[in-house]
Amino acid sequence: MGTKLDSRKKLFDKFSNQLHLLKENGLINIDLKFDKTYICPICLDQFQEKDIISSSTNFLTEEDAPPAKLGGKRIVLTCKDCNSTAGHQIDNHLVNRIRENDENSFYKGTKQYRNIEFEGQNITAEITSNGDGTLRVFHKSKNNNPSLLDKFVYGIKNKTVGPLLNLEPKDYQVNSERVNLALLKTSYIITFSKFGYIFLLDDFFNPIRSQIRDMNAGYESHIFLSKQLETNNSGSYYVMNTGAKSIFNVFTLSTEYSQTVISSFIPMPNLTPEQIFENLTKSGYSVNEPGKVGVNLDVRNYDPNANLFNDITEIKKIINWVQK
Repeated sequence: MGTKLDSRKKLFDKFSNQLHLLKENGLINIDLKFDKTYICPICLDQFQEKDIISSSTNFLTEEDAPPAKLGGKRIVLTCKDCNSTAGHQIDNHLVNRIRENDENSFYKGTKQYRNIEFEGQNITAEITSNGDGTLRVFHKSKNNNPSLLDKFVYGIKNKTVGPLLNLEPKDYQVNSERVNLALLKTSYIITFSKFGYIFLLDDFFNPIRSQIRDMNAGYESHIFLSKQLETNNSGSYYVMNTGAKSIFNVFTLSTEYSQTVISSFIPMPNLTPEQIFENLTKSGYSVNEPGKVGVNLDVRNYDPNANLFNDITEIKKIINWVQK
């Protein structure tokens, strides 16, 4: 069995075993179609073990969270249809947003192509940041009008051009709504990787799944925090604040140049993001900044040693917490 197939088989067995354990103990009320069933966490379609093998029809694929281009790892299986449609069409917007931020921050070593406005026309330049506030700019004749480029270079050397130049930013055509959907998808997949089917099969989570599957369905509000925590805070937490019961995921979007730490709330059943926000902020404190309020989160660490995939006692602890 190939390496990829081995990896899929391990993930299939891990989640399928938990699913059947939940069924055998009467903790879920779902008819499972196969002796070994895997339910895609996004579309909820059921698959059997042979579906880990690539085929011309829909099959199970490994899913990265965060996206692989931002340092994510393959942590669950989703079906090919969901991975291709929900994944690529929204994840790319998140990847491009981070790349855009990297370029606009001019981190040391970043290289980009920008247009420089000169006499109503554009000079195309390759720009590399030195990381100390200075830039190295290279111009190639084949990418520019040679006579215009000569005139521009002559003006730079004789200081008749500059010292300020207008650099036109690259248009990544990033859709902010799809960026948020990609963050929601990442947080949802991370939650599934930690808890499996214990509570995520609840109909309460259907709107999240629908938003991930159909990017044109409209984006409902969710709570994300950016750059509020450090990379060493990465992980999953239980939010214990009254009226704010949720899973709090902290994950890092990594590139060659930057690390962006994102925090996200996945509400437990019967709580909306709006209710969580209201309940957290109404007991908040002043931070002396207009429009901002400080919040004290009462959290408990996710215990990686608690076997939530094979130990029914540990599984019931989570169910009791969700339901109480």
